[in-house]
Amino acid sequence: MMPMRGPGNAASYGLGWTIKQVKVKEILAEKRMAVCIDTEGQYLEATTAIHRTGIELEVGQTWVVDRTYGVWSFAAKLDLPT
Repeated sequence: MMPMRGPGNAASYGLGWTIKQVKVKEILAEKRMAVCIDTEGQYLEATTAIHRTGIELEVGQTWVVDRTYGVWSFAAKLDLPT
């Protein structure tokens, strides 16, 4: 059984390591990947092959990506006010 912990959020318990908010910087159609940058300024590649939303991916969009299947994949598009 896991010990009880004090106040915290999902990121402090590990969920933040499998889900990230990113901005799409470049789409690599031939590789079925997109180059993204996360909120900490780190670049990552996310696959466009596992596309759960049906929304067309575009440069400049903000998304939530997850790594449930071992690779970063797009989970949800965020509509943030400009």
